[in-house]
Amino acid sequence: MVTLVIFSIIFYFLGSFPTSYLIGKKKYKIDILEIGSNHSGLSNIYKISTKKTILIVLFIDVVIKGFLPTIFVVNFFYDMAPVCIFLIIGHNWSLFLKFKGGKGLTVSIGLLSGINFLLFICLLSIFLFFWVIFRFKDSSLPWMFSFVLTSLIVTFDSLFYHFFSHSIFMVSNYLIIPVTILLLFRRILGNGEYNIYNWKIIFNRLLFDRDKI
Repeated sequence: MVTLVIFSIIFYFLGSFPTSYLIGKKKYKIDILEIGSNHSGLSNIYKISTKKTILIVLFIDVVIKGFLPTIFVVNFFYDMAPVCIFLIIGHNWSLFLKFKGGKGLTVSIGLLSGINFLLFICLLSIFLFFWVIFRFKDSSLPWMFSFVLTSLIVTFDSLFYHFFSHSIFMVSNYLIIPVTILLLFRRILGNGEYNIYNWKIIFNRLLFDRDKI
């Protein structure tokens, strides 16, 4: 129990490291919480960044904040795999940004690759299909579709085929479901007034990542 609490706290602090926010402050002298879509994720600094900067942010958020902690826990403390969720929680509601943050996508991708690489390949394949065929303006939308479909595939597979479960512990595979729910929840919250909701706003936030089309 004590180990579980310790890992949860450490992972929350690790996830809270505001990569894009710090780069925006240090390199571009801007507060990305005050521009664009008002969050500290990669997508809000993407348009003003160089390719090198984007790669740095991706490496830190996907590999250091998502992949490495997850693969460590899954391989050495597999019964505590659910604590990896705190990496996303920290990224979305950073202690260093007064509980503001990103949308959790980059960390979630790294987390999933650490859980089970076959699941990551499945996720990536679905993303490429949606992105190439439909060319969404909101680049995160095909990723959201990919997470939802991958969650459905894992659930179906666990009931009938057990293809993914042979590669690693089943409890880890199921993490894709709460990760997906957390991604959808953060997207629904948006960056506006949390006390103003209707079906149109929720729909627009899910599909277009904004309150109005």
